[in-house]
Amino acid sequence: MRNIVFTLGCAFVAFLAYALIYCYNKPARNLSAETGIPVTASELYARFTSDHLQANEVYLNKVLQVSGQVLTVKYTPYGEPVVILNTGDPLCGVACSLSKLSPAAKPVKPGEKIIIKGICTGYVNHVELSYSQLAN
Repeated sequence: MRNIVFTLGCAFVAFLAYALIYCYNKPARNLSAETGIPVTASELYARFTSDHLQANEVYLNKVLQVSGQVLTVKYTPYGEPVVILNTGDPLCGVACSLSKLSPAAKPVKPGEKIIIKGICTGYVNHVELSYSQLAN
């Protein structure tokens, strides 16, 4: 009986190790190949603030193509830009974490109207888009 329990325990640990290694090495999604759901920053923010459960069903983990005006550009401690799109609310917006910008990409300035493509990761204080890239 002890040998069976030990064998099953080892098999379970080996399966967990394989699953973790697979998830860690899984390639990132290719946003260029996916078509995004077109939405404005104001509309997206309004949907999440009015009914976040329904908005999660529609937008969470999906590629979005968000258009709006740049409110501000902030930088993470690692120097990666985070573009905040204006939603009409002075305290909250749509926060888009830009992934590796090419050196030829033009800098984004406050007041500029842009379209950003990214994966919606939910709503905390802002609507969050990860792995974003400029679509225009």
